Amino acid sequence: MKSTKLLTLVTFPLVLGGLLLYGAEIAGGLASAAGAFEESATLIASDGANNDSFGNSAVISGDTAVVGSYDDDTVAGAGAGSVYVFVRSGSIWTQVQNLTASDGAAGDNFGYSVAMSGNTLVVGAERDDTARGSAYVFTRIAGVWTEQQKLTASDRSGFDLFGHSVAISGETIIAGAFGSNVPGNDDAGAAYIYTRSAGIWTQQQKLAAADAGMQDNFGFSVGINADTVVVGAYQDDLTAGNDAGSAYVFTRTGTVWTQQQKLTASDAAEGDFFGNSVAISGNTIVVGAFFDDTPRGDSSGSAYVYVRSGTVWAEQQHLTASDGASIDDFGYSVAISGNTIVVGAVGGNTTSGANSGTAYVYTRNGTIWAEQQELSASASASNEDFFGSAVAISENNIIVGAFFDDTAGGENAGAASIFSSPSVSVGGKVSTPSGLGLRNAVVALIDSQGVRRTATTSSFGIYAFDSVTIGETYTITVGSKRFRFASRTLQFNANASDVDFIGLE
Repeated sequence: MKSTKLLTLVTFPLVLGGLLLYGAEIAGGLASAAGAFEESATLIASDGANNDSFGNSAVISGDTAVVGSYDDDTVAGAGAGSVYVFVRSGSIWTQVQNLTASDGAAGDNFGYSVAMSGNTLVVGAERDDTARGSAYVFTRIAGVWTEQQKLTASDRSGFDLFGHSVAISGETIIAGAFGSNVPGNDDAGAAYIYTRSAGIWTQQQKLAAADAGMQDNFGFSVGINADTVVVGAYQDDLTAGNDAGSAYVFTRTGTVWTQQQKLTASDAAEGDFFGNSVAISGNTIVVGAFFDDTPRGDSSGSAYVYVRSGTVWAEQQHLTASDGASIDDFGYSVAISGNTIVVGAVGGNTTSGANSGTAYVYTRNGTIWAEQQELSASASASNEDFFGSAVAISENNIIVGAFFDDTAGGENAGAASIFSSPSVSVGGKVSTPSGLGLRNAVVALIDSQGVRRTATTSSFGIYAFDSVTIGETYTITVGSKRFRFASRTLQFNANASDVDFIGLE
């Protein structure tokens, strides 16, 4: 028998990661001592209305934020759903586009999930076509997003709920269909991989758990980083109890995906719903278990961090909120980028009211994750906002959805808040072995997601970078035809003008 615990609407925004770096020098102190996030913007839909659920899903990348409003009533019908695109200029975020499906219809729930990689956006519509579900790919050209293709499962059937969760990394998309049936096991769940070639997306493989069982709901949450995906199965029954939950890791070799490992909590118990949310960055995975009962109270919730060494994933740490309480639902949403994790707790009570919701920021120093900050919405927050319904992080910006927020648009119209941390400047001198400044050397600054920026040294060997994220881990390399230079791996918490390099003979 399955647990009788009630599951409310859950979203799983995903943050895409990349190269994870360890053993960093710390410039300016520990990451947790600086770089506090402050609310910099509140986003609402220009046409918000009652029960739109704006903020049910959200993603942010650089100067672009995308927020789903799956219950928005459009010209296509009630609950057809839409997605809103915001762009930042200076410190101001402005809505620039409202996206809908080209074939939208009432009740499709377009925008239930969203994910973005560069100039490609994927939007899930889990109730499209009698809840078979679909996902839509949009591409951005000259600042304008246009629908590129509609994705559906090759073996789709009613109530598969394909598109409940989506994630993207480069030219690969994964879409979860937690209601999909595996032979002999109704609602065991599945996830589908798509790859793009010459502008066309093609289904590459259907993923299912090696030990699939009835109502496991594999595919309820998904995350991807390059050739690794993680898929949550929050109602998987374990020996620890029904609905304890699990998550599965798959890796790709060539064009074939193979299950690498099944993840479970070290303290798994009945009804934890481990796997209700997942995210991955490089060799680190975070898994939410928002119904986990902890010493802080029933359903206070947890999140678990796993790291990969070689081909083996091991639990690194069990995260709980420092001020957790019963029914906080910590772990409802999770996101990770490099050495920063964000965890949503939609049931958290604040001075704004019951279930106004909170989110928590954790940073890693070495192998230890420490709670850095608790985020809550501005003074306009109130009861039942469910702030934390979606979380995502990019560079020094975090976006948090509050899909039941009562805004000027109406009751439960929804909102999303953006929090930013200060950035710093980094520079130094590149010298020859004799100490003379080396001109025209190429200095590369590479963040934990593999994003590379370069600067060329002046005639005196000087280089500089602006907008360096506090607390992020960077690798700095120097390229020269004449000399070799040792790379350095650093975290910055203050301006640094003395990151110098001396050439090797």
